[in-house]
Amino acid sequence: MAKHATILLACILPVAMVVLVRIPIWFSDKKVPKEVLWALLVFILGIVVSLRSENSWITMKSTVLFVASGPFIFIATWYLFKSTKNQEVFLWMTSLIILCFGCLGIYEHSYSGGISLFSENPLPAATSLILLSISPMILLTRKRSAPLRLALILSLISSVILIILLAKKGPILSLIVILLFSVGFVNRKHQKLPLGLALLAGCLFLTSESTLLKYKNILKLNSSITLRAEHYFFGFHVFKKNPVWGVGYHPDLFNYFYCDSFLIGERKSRVDICNDKFSYNPTFFEQQRSFYWGYYTTLRTFENIVLTFLVEMGGLFSAVYFGGGIYIFAVFFKKFRAPPQKNLAGILTIAVMVGFAFISCTFDTLRFPNLNWLFHSFLGLMVNLPQNSSENHSESG
Repeated sequence: MAKHATILLACILPVAMVVLVRIPIWFSDKKVPKEVLWALLVFILGIVVSLRSENSWITMKSTVLFVASGPFIFIATWYLFKSTKNQEVFLWMTSLIILCFGCLGIYEHSYSGGISLFSENPLPAATSLILLSISPMILLTRKRSAPLRLALILSLISSVILIILLAKKGPILSLIVILLFSVGFVNRKHQKLPLGLALLAGCLFLTSESTLLKYKNILKLNSSITLRAEHYFFGFHVFKKNPVWGVGYHPDLFNYFYCDSFLIGERKSRVDICNDKFSYNPTFFEQQRSFYWGYYTTLRTFENIVLTFLVEMGGLFSAVYFGGGIYIFAVFFKKFRAPPQKNLAGILTIAVMVGFAFISCTFDTLRFPNLNWLFHSFLGLMVNLPQNSSENHSESG
């Protein structure tokens, strides 16, 4: 009950508020914005895919949840964040959340040796921290008092510490991507913070033996990297079976229709990959076919959001959704043609979004409603950022 109430409050309420206000305006103007049409088209295509899939009801529920916590939230925040006051409230609220997460995570690691952050999976927890870091970054580009700036810096430092302690490959590589992007595009005088965070990460590796051991384990040759690489071969094989409409949410992929005569990688012989007794050399290292079978059927995911959508939702839905996302980013880039030092908030936001896209290549981020909600909320914020990030903003409180 609490879970459904949370979804109702976080997804349906803001969308309903915007729709009730904007619908009369759309009727009077006889013009609906392209962004709204995009969200509606994604929803309609999702319903069509659901009706055509093997698991219609499960796919329908998954699609409605994705659209409600994703594209519809973007439409809501796109309108709500046209107000600078609403932006400020959201930025300070999420900055406070990341600071609280930082304190909680460090406490958990100190006393129990583990970090949960209200999540059983460290990947969504670390990704949430990366997305939430957009807020203190933007606020730091605006004129603030010394105590407020210190609080914002502490929230960023605590989030970086937690991401490192969580010891997951994707989020760590995402941090490196964000750092390189920021240093490459931001003026030199703004390079102290990312370089300082890099130094902090190095010190953590040197002083925390348990963290260093975690990274040593995940870099072993028998890690999930080889299995995730095999997803591409199998995923595109399934995609070619139904490239337009997909196969629906969590289908039974290991049946005769999808497995028969699947060409494994660049191998010369064709085999039935559903045969547990068959051993072969996967993409990089020697493994058993049954090992990949067990790996996929346990997780039921391709661990890459683009590949997941192509297989499950089909090429038409994926083209419309990702095409719309690319269009939104293109409009944002066009808006920020001025020198980077005048648009520091925009550059830092883009850097984190690029980092999020990198993580999305390692697991299906948008399948998690909280990550989907955060990503599309910050997408709505991004397109409303002022062109000159150095402009004065009145401090609240």
